Amino acid sequence: MFKKLFIYLLMLVIGCTFLVLAIFLDLPEKFKWLLLAIAIILNGISAVAAMKYGLKEMKPN
Repeated sequence: MFKKLFIYLLMLVIGCTFLVLAIFLDLPEKFKWLLLAIAIILNGISAVAAMKYGLKEMKPN
């Protein structure tokens, strides 16, 4: 189970990196929007999955 959490956190880091790159670098408009879309998708999926993982770990057996 720890491997899944590592993957979710890695997705979150990659999504945040794409977001920072899209905001601060002077990129072509299409590439900027592509990075923003990927960042939103990765951050959303990883945040929801990490919350589900955390709730599953907190649940009593």
